[in-house]
Amino acid sequence: MSNDKPTLEPPIGVLGGTFDPIHHGHLRLALETAEQLHLDEVRMIPNGQPPHRDAPAASAEQRAHWVNLATAPEPRLTMDSRELRRAGRSYTVDTLADMRAEWPNRPLCLIMGRDVFADLPSWHHWRELFELAHIALIDRGSSRPALAAEAAAELDIRYSDDPAILASRPAGAIIPIEPPTLAISASRIRALLAAGASPRYLLPDTVLEELMTTNVYSQPATTERS
Repeated sequence: MSNDKPTLEPPIGVLGGTFDPIHHGHLRLALETAEQLHLDEVRMIPNGQPPHRDAPAASAEQRAHWVNLATAPEPRLTMDSRELRRAGRSYTVDTLADMRAEWPNRPLCLIMGRDVFADLPSWHHWRELFELAHIALIDRGSSRPALAAEAAAELDIRYSDDPAILASRPAGAIIPIEPPTLAISASRIRALLAAGASPRYLLPDTVLEELMTTNVYSQPATTERS
């Protein structure tokens, strides 16, 4: 019997979010990460029922449609609707387990900001994340929130600044990335639309056209969610 390890296939990035709506900040982050870490693709995953925030203002169908529109011109970005198809809370560990079952020999790379990583020990079965995926940590020198003690310990153990580690194992490392800062937020886009102002150039024109047609953010209450 051979003890050789299976050959790893090209790595996949994983970027989750409400995408309420998707904008250029999301898209540039995904593309820059794909280029910095030599990812085969980045799966853009709209949250179904996010456990750490209020429900999105737009419906699951609307948000998935917008992500499809926004990613259509770039072959390395793909809309992935698995969380929208799954009932109940959208726990990242369940999403990664589902992806790992689908791609047993592909490194998965979960993209998250340092502010999110700082609070990682509050996540559902958070330690299992490292068994399922690497973490691409957005690490901008100007914004470094203090980490929870357990998160800091994992960063010390797992940190690697060499993207080549993705070719050696399917999960377990924390790799820094430094994408450019784009001061764009979905809450700002919603506020502009609610006020009758234009958010043009903050998000793809194809998505903006859909927002203007459907008037999904015309009510001021929808601007309160970040």
